[in-house]
Amino acid sequence: MSSRRLSARRQLLLATFWFGISFVWGALLAVTLTFLLVPEHPGPGNPLLVSPAQKNTALTVLESGGLLVAVIVQPAAGALSDRLRTRWGRRRPVIAVGATGAVVCLLLVAGAQAFLFLVAVYCALQFCMNIAQGAYQGLLPDTVSAAQRGGASGFLGVATLSGQVVGAVAAGVIAPRTTCLLIAGVVALTSVLTLAGVPERPAGAAVGDEALPSRMLRQPLRAVRGYLAEFARYPDFCWVVFSRFLIFTGLAGIQRFAANYIRDTFPGSYRLFGFDLGSAQTTTSVMLAVVILCGLAVTYPAVRLSDTVGRRRILVAAAVAGACASVLFFFATNVTQVVLFALPAAVCFGMVVSVDWAFMADLAPRRRAGKFLGFSNVATAGAQAAAPTVLGPVIDAVNARSVPAPGVPGSAGYRVLFVVAAVFFLLGAAVLRRVRTTHLAEADDELGVLPAPAALAT
Repeated sequence: MSSRRLSARRQLLLATFWFGISFVWGALLAVTLTFLLVPEHPGPGNPLLVSPAQKNTALTVLESGGLLVAVIVQPAAGALSDRLRTRWGRRRPVIAVGATGAVVCLLLVAGAQAFLFLVAVYCALQFCMNIAQGAYQGLLPDTVSAAQRGGASGFLGVATLSGQVVGAVAAGVIAPRTTCLLIAGVVALTSVLTLAGVPERPAGAAVGDEALPSRMLRQPLRAVRGYLAEFARYPDFCWVVFSRFLIFTGLAGIQRFAANYIRDTFPGSYRLFGFDLGSAQTTTSVMLAVVILCGLAVTYPAVRLSDTVGRRRILVAAAVAGACASVLFFFATNVTQVVLFALPAAVCFGMVVSVDWAFMADLAPRRRAGKFLGFSNVATAGAQAAAPTVLGPVIDAVNARSVPAPGVPGSAGYRVLFVVAAVFFLLGAAVLRRVRTTHLAEADDELGVLPAPAALAT
């Protein structure tokens, strides 16, 4: 990693692909996939892919399959990029291959006419995006010094939240299939800007065990145990990753089912702050945009404050705010109240996406950053898979037993969602109490020795 300080322009270009990644999932997961499965206005070329009564369960099948792919692929891609040696560096070739494949997959998603085909191409999209992101996670600490990680984390937080809000807004005003074409263009543009704007030195000697790929073929279980053994030497990093899983499970549960919650709980009543938005798709998009913009407002202040009071305190406060939002949703009687009660969740999201990365970067060995920060996606993707996998069928089952009148959808299942989300937020705060160190010493970072718990977390 270079010891030179990065300019603001270079940090912005470095964070640009985060905008693209967040645009993908902000548009797809929050709005587009829901209305691809059950369009508000089905017709030729835009059919119903599943029964409306099973829409939450279908969303579970679709997202869980793809996100389980992500859990496996991203850390593996990060570890591969740690060992790759090319004249273009070790991260950028992998990012380029993954981003190119993702563009192709998005074009196929736009044309999907059957549920099983959509599941297949969505899994392929997750595979390609996580190849790119696994290497990209390693590019960040490769080029950002420890002294600049707080500021760089702020750039990443802003890029993440702005990508999500722009993606959610675009998905609300553009037809779902057309949105997929727009997403493909954003992935192509942002990946090119980052690859062209952040030069990487030609990779030297490979880091770690170069015989790992062949050993995985001969002795896969032993190789997996060897892969995981290194993490045991960094328990504080692992606790932060686990807390990330718990907090993101709470956030993902709320976000994934927001569109169906609005459609089933307030059918035909899509007024937000006195304005009639006309449809559940537009209402979901605008609501998420308001919430994410509020999260964006706290992103940079949170990461700067974490440099002073400690990252752990900020993350604990974020988890408690998320739990408060989950409880408040019980009292919402209209869409405007839903947005207002979601503001603590917005604060939680803004704090977590900015501060959490800096905390993990502080606790990961720099020379193995691709592997370690790629492994952190087990928490992110695992949380996004766990929430719909567990909750989708439960919501549909409880809703079916709480139908208020023939032809009117039930909505009691979403109350179960809010209880579960609150529990996960609080568990995430509790797990953070196990983190003892706040930063991996530079000597340990270079030599890969076990960090001593000298600096207690604040």
